[in-house]
Formats: sequence, C-alpha cells, structure tokens
Amino acid sequence: MHDLSNIPWNQFPTDAAPDDLVSKNFLFIELTKSEIATRQGIANGFPSVSELHCAVYLCRNVLQPVREKFGRYTPNSVFRSQDLERALKNMPSSWRSDSQHTMGQACDIEVLSATNMKLALWVRDNLEFDQLILECYSAEEGPNSGWVHVSVRPPGYGDNRKQVLSYVKNPQTRKFEYVQELVETP
Repeated sequence: MHDLSNIPWNQFPTDAAPDDLVSKNFLFIELTKSEIATRQGIANGFPSVSELHCAVYLCRNVLQPVREKFGRYTPNSVFRSQDLERALKNMPSSWRSDSQHTMGQACDIEVLSATNMKLALWVRDNLEFDQLILECYSAEEGPNSGWVHVSVRPPGYGDNRKQVLSYVKNPQTRKFEYVQELVETP
C-alpha cells in the first residue's frame, strides 16, 4: 500500500495499485469496485486517464469529506463502465450511457450514522456538487431507505450546476419521477 493522497488529482498515476490510498481513508479499488461487475464478469476499470482523474477528484471532494463528517462507510457505486451501466439498466450493447458515473464524476452513498435525508441536506449545505439526488427515499420505507447520488465536475470539466433533486415514487401513478429539491415519498 502506498499513500498517493498528496499527489494532485489531475496527476494521479494510472498504474496505482488497488490498495493504494487515494485520500486519507479511501483505497483506489473503492473507486471501481462493483459486486454486480464481479458476479457478471464485467470489466470495470477506467477506460482513460480522464475518468480516473475525475474519480480521484470526486473521492477527495465528496467521499472523504462525508467520511470525516459521518464516519466509516463504503460507497455503493462510484465509476461504472459502459458495460456495467448496460447490465444495471438492462440495455442492449448498442446503448451508450451519459451517466456521470461513466465519467468518474458521480457516486452513490449511504452512511450508517445518519438518515439519507440528513446526509443529502449536509451535502447540499457543505460540499461543491454538480447534482445531488436523494434517490428512492420514502417515509413509508423508513429513514434509511434509498441512497444519495452526488456528482461533481472537476476544474476544467464544466461548471457545477448545484442541481438538487429527489427521485421519488408518485403516489398517484406509483412510478418514480424526478422532482425539484429534497423530498420524500409521502
């Protein structure tokens, strides 16, 4: 294990080992780890240095501050290859995702020490982000339902929009939809 946490995000080496530190508390492997990819034999490595550098920036500017505030956790999802995105969304091989996960700019997280609503509110009020989405959070399901999606664009990759959304089930249609601000399904 090597501590690479002091190397600038945009100079992070492409040959980092899985157990090398990207930040004080996160290993390189945590940026690409996926149980679904492992089970289905899907390659989930960074296709280029751009996705790698974006994921390192995300780790240091989102994952690490959340860890320092809320304690130990493992991100649910950070980088996703196009093949993994297709598998997750059951799409044909010709389909191409424009998800920020495929660019190394997004993560899905939950922490044990706070509800997902509390986590989302803290991110909104304390971190730089492009998109913040409280996903599948429902009062009916309980305070730990769903997860928090956070994306951030590093310098040189476009402006961060500070877009705050919730992805909730509409009580009338029973289908999920995006709505403005942080809300829960009634």
